[in-house]
Amino acid sequence: MRSSNVPLPALLASLGVVVGGCSAPVADADEITSAIGSTTEAIVLVERSAAEGEFVQTNVSAKFMRLASGADPGLAERVVGGSWLELPAAGECIALTPFAAAEDSDALSALGTIELLDVGDLSIQTGTTRMPLATRAFPDVGAFVSGVFYTSRDAQSDLPAPARYVLESTGSATLNPFSIEADAPSAPERVRLGETALAEGVVFEDGAAATLRWNASEAPAVGDLVYVDLTASSGTGIRCAYNDSGEGVIPQSVLGKKTWGALPATVALSVHRIRQGGFAATGIDAGELRFDLSVVGRATIVATSP
Repeated sequence: MRSSNVPLPALLASLGVVVGGCSAPVADADEITSAIGSTTEAIVLVERSAAEGEFVQTNVSAKFMRLASGADPGLAERVVGGSWLELPAAGECIALTPFAAAEDSDALSALGTIELLDVGDLSIQTGTTRMPLATRAFPDVGAFVSGVFYTSRDAQSDLPAPARYVLESTGSATLNPFSIEADAPSAPERVRLGETALAEGVVFEDGAAATLRWNASEAPAVGDLVYVDLTASSGTGIRCAYNDSGEGVIPQSVLGKKTWGALPATVALSVHRIRQGGFAATGIDAGELRFDLSVVGRATIVATSP
């Protein structure tokens, strides 16, 4: 996600990021340049998804992209896939639409090639739990992308939250070793609509706004957000974002036949708490580390009685 206008130092403070080991001091955002006409952008995503009170899966991914100077990092992130997150402003909703690279060939031509860099052995650790990440070759996208990326090996491996995480690289011929520490928030808890818990299946009514509630974070950081996704098997999706106050209103305008077609409609409902921030290290001009912790359930949208 590249939508934040918060200055880099503030993002670092909000995440509790500490860059250490063989890394360089955090760079000023205005000084991120490259003498050889390219920049290196890092995207690290830690996701944990659970049914209310029950572990489901976790995923860690990391990509280190070498781009031509002046290239749009947001577009590059969409092209390499898996980490792009489009969010509306807090209190607003948007329709979810898939990114189709083929539909933006002019922008891709201007983007140039993307090289995904090998950073050596990469692992993430919290407490005594250490997760080595696997190196995978990236499938070429029309000769635009080449190289490797990193993912967790087993989606069933649990990761605790809240917790302090350490991301470490042994380095390679391309990038020096680095060590980054960051604090993950807690996952959303006690998500409910009225007195009905998410795990029980909630019901929305066509033509009526609905207020979802959850336990607000006990240790919030600047910039923490909660977003809610409603998605149907047809691919229709709505995303609403909120400040982490403990409740958010899903407006009437997105709960009806105009959005979902014939009612009743069954949709997947997920509530996410995200924390994101920037980092920089030797050889990495700008990096983003994002935690996305969610609980999932089902919802039904029903027609109101005439």
